[in-house]
Amino acid sequence: MFIGEYGKFVYLTYFGTALSLVAMHFIIQGEMIWAMSCFIVSGLCDLFDGMVARSFERTKAQEQFGVEIDTLCDMISFAALPAVLLIAQGRFPLMNIFLAIIYVIAAVTRLAYFNRETKENLAERATYFRGVPVTYGALVFPVGYLVSEWLISGSFQSVLLLLAPIMAFLFIWDIKIPKPNRVMYLFFLGLALVTLFGLWRL
Repeated sequence: MFIGEYGKFVYLTYFGTALSLVAMHFIIQGEMIWAMSCFIVSGLCDLFDGMVARSFERTKAQEQFGVEIDTLCDMISFAALPAVLLIAQGRFPLMNIFLAIIYVIAAVTRLAYFNRETKENLAERATYFRGVPVTYGALVFPVGYLVSEWLISGSFQSVLLLLAPIMAFLFIWDIKIPKPNRVMYLFFLGLALVTLFGLWRL
């Protein structure tokens, strides 16, 4: 009746993308604590969705669909969402729009490269990522927001001008980043929870 593959193996990915759209709404409304909270949880969904998907028995078609849907959702959550953040929080509109364009181009380039490696089964065999995964922005920006607001209220707009180009560069820099093991998964989860707690203490 419908095209595509549907099942529990994609629910977490879809949920994370939905949260990213909600985060965009809160950014536009100026509700930054809610926006950053949704951004973090969206990142956690992406961090664990592969693990969840692999826990289900899937056909080859479902596995391939999962790879494609994950990348397309990442474009929304970790390319479009930071671009909206840059544009909405911009103290210097033209500069922020330019940085948003650079950021999105770098992010989608990183995602396209990863997809190609996955289809050639190179990413599966590797124990490392080449370039920083775009998902890491879901921790970098909220942590940056939290720290900047703790130090100097309202300084995040300036901090963003540094974080965005650095992250864009790291996406496409051919550097080997070890894939997270169980300890790193726990570290990311702990950092996300601490950041969420800190956001709601502001």
